[in-house]
Amino acid sequence: MKDICVWYIVVSQTVFGCLYILKIWKKKASPTLTTWILFFAGCMPSSATYFLAENWDIKSGILNTTDLVYVTAILLAIIIWGKRDGEDRFETLEKWCLAGAVAVVCYWIVTGRTWGSNVLMQCLMVVAYIPMLHKMISQRKNRESFFGWLPGVLNGAVALYPAIHEGNALSVIYAVRSLTSCILTSAIMAYYQFIRKAKS
Repeated sequence: MKDICVWYIVVSQTVFGCLYILKIWKKKASPTLTTWILFFAGCMPSSATYFLAENWDIKSGILNTTDLVYVTAILLAIIIWGKRDGEDRFETLEKWCLAGAVAVVCYWIVTGRTWGSNVLMQCLMVVAYIPMLHKMISQRKNRESFFGWLPGVLNGAVALYPAIHEGNALSVIYAVRSLTSCILTSAIMAYYQFIRKAKS
């Protein structure tokens, strides 16, 4: 069962990542650049601290591993083909998030506490959603693609099984953080895509 979950996440991340990139290429999705830069800034140290922590296991942390590839590919697609509307600039919040990521890395290097550093990175990755959500709420429309976020709900739920099965706390925290963040994002997207549009 654990191996099935792992392969499901690998295939899902690959397929839906390609579909999301295709949407960006065709200008049918307009992801927030700053959000994905912050995801990358959080995902890279998160993966590093996970693999250097005690009792790490690639199968238990498969979502963490595949997310790094997924986020990197999406970020490159946004940089190459994304729309440039002048709104993807770093505001105070984003600058503080990046500063926070640097601070956590410095904390990790100085103290060597990989477990605590990883947990702090999860907190920063939650904050990274704010620019995207703020843009949707302020513009009152969905600019994202469901190909990018609904799989995150399923993958987060599936990733919980191998993480819990092996009793890997960091993998559980990562999966829960990803699952809840993707559920919130998808709910706001659905509201502006279907409910609010129907009312207007």
